[in-house]
Amino acid sequence: MKISFTSFLCLCALGLVLITAGCMQTEPGTPGTPEPAIHTSNETLVAFVESAVAYAHANGKEKALAEFSDPNGTFVRGELYIYAYDFNNVALAHPFDPDKIGVSRMGELDAFGNPYTRQFIDAAKNGSGFVRFYYVNPAHNRTVESKLGYVMKVDEDWWLGSGVYTGPAPTPMRTNATTIPDLTGNWTAAMAGYEGSTGFTDYPTVTMTMTVSEQHGRIFSGYTVFTTANGTEIRTPIAGAIGRDGRALATAEQDGGYCFGEIVGPDEIELTYLQDGEQYGVAIDSLKRV
Repeated sequence: MKISFTSFLCLCALGLVLITAGCMQTEPGTPGTPEPAIHTSNETLVAFVESAVAYAHANGKEKALAEFSDPNGTFVRGELYIYAYDFNNVALAHPFDPDKIGVSRMGELDAFGNPYTRQFIDAAKNGSGFVRFYYVNPAHNRTVESKLGYVMKVDEDWWLGSGVYTGPAPTPMRTNATTIPDLTGNWTAAMAGYEGSTGFTDYPTVTMTMTVSEQHGRIFSGYTVFTTANGTEIRTPIAGAIGRDGRALATAEQDGGYCFGEIVGPDEIELTYLQDGEQYGVAIDSLKRV
């Protein structure tokens, strides 16, 4: 068969195009050209859990739990699978962790310390809902990743859920350890405030002292004593808490009212007192260690 010169040039040009395209093509998984991650949509996740709840209603609890616990069952689809729990967070079905069945996970925390299992319960009690938590991904060398769970109540006794990994977990913020100040001891205060019945006042006929009698970490207890000009004392038990920063402070009184404020220094505290109701009022207490 004879080929004209023009046809020969066309074939050469076509061959050059094919060779060039072949050189530019990249094999899947080649370093430097990662394939985009494909995540299950929220709609798919919700529909999957809804179908499992419908299956439980149609087939009964016993058959449904057996199906949900089967790793080769119809409710294991790629990364999606169904788990079942009662409202004490006791596992009833799980296709990949049979050892968890019969075990309560109520106090379990995620990788960042969030009580995600209790959040599951709260969402299920409301009928259904999403819960964001952080969990190891066995498919990625057990690295901690962000996971979105969706749960749905079957009836008043149990609920179902499933979840999908949605990418790397955020890097947790690191903070330096804070020294918690020791507040035990006696404090005396200068006061200024406003009372609904009398107006502005600096309490000229009343002195105040505060005693912190016991402290456990950031929590403390004690009492305040208000002494009038004629020597009458009013003693009120209090409890308080120190903020995570070692400076913020809050207290509550047994007979009502509370304070918030700041630890200004090792021997100085400023509290703002609030009292609502008919005898409403506010006061700023500047306390010095005695």
